[in-house]
Amino acid sequence: MPKRPDLREFVLVKRTMEQVNMDSATNGISSSPPPQAKKPKEDAAKVDLEYFNSYDDINIHKLMLQDKPRTDAYEKAILDNSDVFKGKIVMDVGAGTGILSLFCKKAGAKKVYAVEASPFASLLKEIVELNDEEGVIEVIHGKAEEIDLPQQVDIIVSEWMGFYLLHESMLDSLIKAREKHLQDDGVMFPSHARIYCAAVQMDDYMEDNVSYWQNVYGFNMLPVATRVLENKLSGGQPEVQNLKDSQLISVPSVFTEYDLRWVQLDEVKSLSDKKFVSITRDGKFHGVAIWFDCDFKPMFYDEEVSEKFKAVKLCTGPSAPPTHWKQTVIVVPRDDADVEKDEVVGWEITMQQSENNPRHYQLCLSLLDPELDEHPVPCECKMARCALFAALMQKEDDDLEEVPNIEDVSS
Repeated sequence: MPKRPDLREFVLVKRTMEQVNMDSATNGISSSPPPQAKKPKEDAAKVDLEYFNSYDDINIHKLMLQDKPRTDAYEKAILDNSDVFKGKIVMDVGAGTGILSLFCKKAGAKKVYAVEASPFASLLKEIVELNDEEGVIEVIHGKAEEIDLPQQVDIIVSEWMGFYLLHESMLDSLIKAREKHLQDDGVMFPSHARIYCAAVQMDDYMEDNVSYWQNVYGFNMLPVATRVLENKLSGGQPEVQNLKDSQLISVPSVFTEYDLRWVQLDEVKSLSDKKFVSITRDGKFHGVAIWFDCDFKPMFYDEEVSEKFKAVKLCTGPSAPPTHWKQTVIVVPRDDADVEKDEVVGWEITMQQSENNPRHYQLCLSLLDPELDEHPVPCECKMARCALFAALMQKEDDDLEEVPNIEDVSS
């Protein structure tokens, strides 16, 4: 029996994805953006209220705290680099239970502003009173980008990431808070983030959602399977599940990456990327998996601080220990899913913030023809023209490395 989605999956995916629309006529797989009926713009205050109220559920906070890879990464990044936090002013955006604020206090922060916009802030105050006798942590109930602080901060820490990194659009708030509250030489924890994608085989999923209907007590009910997939895709809800590394049938590719110290709002509102990849083994191409990594490796102007800093990486991919984010899969309903090793497949993924509700992202996957559609430059696939171009670029890089340094020549 397939594992039921956990609570956070139900609450967050349903509430913030239910209005995403994909082209039901083509099962969400199209070569152009799907036509959409004009919907009235939702009231921003109402949208935020519903979103923040969803975080008043204690079980959601427990789920995140029990996500060991997640919480351990933050603890290690903060406490192993306590010299960076010692005597500093810190802002914790979306503080929740206050665990990151408590880590910062333990690392020696002079002041921590624990900012929480949900009603959970009242419980957060009680947690802080029990664990902060010195009064280092100040709980503020409000949106990080709207509150006023008596001083700018040296460090912003936040666990803002959603499924496939951008789900929930909390990065928007983080960017606005950074612009308002962070000092010019301040740092972000985490400092960098990137989204990956790869072709994936999902035999168990297809068995449960498709193959099962081919023989129900001896009767063929395959139209039900077609309807199941159509409903999932037309509703814009991708699958969120834990994949095994062995299910990947292509080398992961970077969809996009962000330096969180400098990323701007327009870079997160609309994203699109074409990919052509070579299949790594014979198998079935059932979908495209999406996940993210985050680095705690900020840039410091002080070279000595940079050298002493201990970098930490939080990974949420199939090859890493499971996290509550799991992986997001856009199912590809192809009639012929069989693929061979070294075969090239292509797709274009678009992530677009909804105009009606910015907390919603519209995900669109378009399959591309490797022979007819233009490949990006450089391209990671093994088709002859792309492999040749990659070899020429590598030779150019090698030649540049061999060019003697001007100072060496002059000496």
